[in-house]
Amino acid sequence: MNVSKKQIFTLAIIAVFCLQVGAVLAQEPFSAEGIPPESDFVYRKHYEQVQEIMSSALAQREAKLEAFMNKCDPKSKILQHREAYLGQIVQEYKKAGMSAQADALTQKMIKMFPKSDALAGQQLKQAYDSKNWPKVIESGEKLRASSPNDPQILAMLAEAYSNTKNNAKLLEISPKVVEVLGAQKAISYVVWLADHYRQKNDAANASRYYEMALGAYPSRAPQGWSASDWNAIKTAGLQLRAGAAWQREDFGAVINTYNEILQFDPKNDGAYLFMGLSYWKMQQLDQAQVAFARAVVLNKTNSARARQYLEQIYKPMNNDSLEGLDKLLDKAKADLGL
Repeated sequence: MNVSKKQIFTLAIIAVFCLQVGAVLAQEPFSAEGIPPESDFVYRKHYEQVQEIMSSALAQREAKLEAFMNKCDPKSKILQHREAYLGQIVQEYKKAGMSAQADALTQKMIKMFPKSDALAGQQLKQAYDSKNWPKVIESGEKLRASSPNDPQILAMLAEAYSNTKNNAKLLEISPKVVEVLGAQKAISYVVWLADHYRQKNDAANASRYYEMALGAYPSRAPQGWSASDWNAIKTAGLQLRAGAAWQREDFGAVINTYNEILQFDPKNDGAYLFMGLSYWKMQQLDQAQVAFARAVVLNKTNSARARQYLEQIYKPMNNDSLEGLDKLLDKAKADLGL
């Protein structure tokens, strides 16, 4: 029977396979003369061997895998997955309650793979779960360099900067958190930015973030916020809106905005004061008196100022006399349920 060269080569390959049967048990990486170590064929054989190692007893798995990988040709494709297999062993250690072994292997991997995003991700999660904020920052910034828009990384970093009182970095990262997560999910940072700019007397930026907050939750407080806390945020934002309307002399908008505040804070003396001033600017004097009177009877911070304005309007309309003013004030009390 005639045998071709091709058939002879095929038989030789089969013979090589037979010689390699014991390789898995001995953890000796498959290799054969004439077959490039970087070939897909060798990779498939190595993969089979590694799967056998990964099914061995957990206590022996790490040592077996390392011995196997150390004997592989540097060109072997299986080495590209070394980190992933070691990471799998770390997770198995954790599941088995072998935390010391898991920590030791993790530290070994950090030295072996100093540029590993996967390891940095593990470190980030561990640091975050233990509230180790400096470590969260260290690992998070490393990951952020390669994944600048990852929402989870950004959120963890923002929380870490908040807890370490690093306002400069929080100011840098918060707008990105808001951009990536959206105003609803990132509402804490929207509010922080609004308040930060308000304290800096930057009305334009403060208004921008307050309006974003009001738009995200127009009719209810965000989850985890009390109604009173959220109403305080709404009040601050609406006051800025009213202030902008006052600057452009849109007094109708001022009145409408303060009416929004009165919907959830019906005894806000400041709202009545500025509504009175706006009605006065519009020469709607009867409405101005009503608003000023309500500010007066609330007997709060703006009471004295409101009474001064009320008398300035009332006297010329009543023969330069304050007679009858008490009736106006009594009605204001009744209207407010005082």
